[in-house]
Amino acid sequence: MRKEGRYEEAYQAIVRLYAVHQGPHTNLCMFWCTHDLLKLRLKEKRMDESRRLLYQLVKLYPHVDDRLSMANRAIINAALAMDKQVENFNLLYFMPYFERMKENDWQPYVVQGHQVPSLGQQVVNHLLKDLKHRDAAYIERVADLFRIAFQKSPYYKENLRHLAQMHALVGRTDQAIATYKRLLRRYHDSYLYAELSKLVSDEKTSVALCCMGVVSQRRPEYASRYHLELADRLRHHYPHRAAYELQCYLQLRERLHQRPSGYALHLQRTLQGVTPVTAEDERQLYDRAKIVVDRFLRE
Repeated sequence: MRKEGRYEEAYQAIVRLYAVHQGPHTNLCMFWCTHDLLKLRLKEKRMDESRRLLYQLVKLYPHVDDRLSMANRAIINAALAMDKQVENFNLLYFMPYFERMKENDWQPYVVQGHQVPSLGQQVVNHLLKDLKHRDAAYIERVADLFRIAFQKSPYYKENLRHLAQMHALVGRTDQAIATYKRLLRRYHDSYLYAELSKLVSDEKTSVALCCMGVVSQRRPEYASRYHLELADRLRHHYPHRAAYELQCYLQLRERLHQRPSGYALHLQRTLQGVTPVTAEDERQLYDRAKIVVDRFLRE
């Protein structure tokens, strides 16, 4: 039934058998039928049932023969899939499975002609995706896995970004800035400019980095945020430029049929009556910002 894609029927059949008999083969079949149904429920976005089935896999795991680590890998992939769809999912609960990963779990692979990060690297990316909201105890818990990932791929962009974030969180600002500069010499992602701008003490350089965050972001759903951040940075000394950036933010939000944030509305009241500069005037600011940032990255 599994081979035919009849996952629900297969699951119901093994549940009846498992209720009266547990043995090596029955347990293994119960595990993989549960895994099949979990994948189906995840695809259907039935998250409550998916959570229950994942917990069932965890309970079954100690009773299956996993010499090839296939069951361990299945649980990890399921946990990552849940983490993508469930806000504040407790991924740390699965650390024992992450710590059991084998050498081949740290090897990148190719899917449809595109190289995909290794399973271990995917785990680290998930664990570190919200670093700015984590405390020192969390970082300590995941540090060993990050060290392995960094040793395997020291030039991988996300590893370097996570390294910079960790430096910043523990107060090593100079090391964080140096790592971000290393990244930005090669990559030009708006979020890298924005994150570095918050670490730089020189106001001129910090604003220039914010400008580059705006310039380098082409997707409207993300660009609006950077326009608002730049408006906030400019509001005291350059209110006319701030009014322009806020105007860009509001226009983008309207185009996306999204309501402005509470802070944007507050800023709009603060800048009421201020005439925005023209697009050409602001373009000149962006051009000057690029010169400042290029010089800063070479230092």
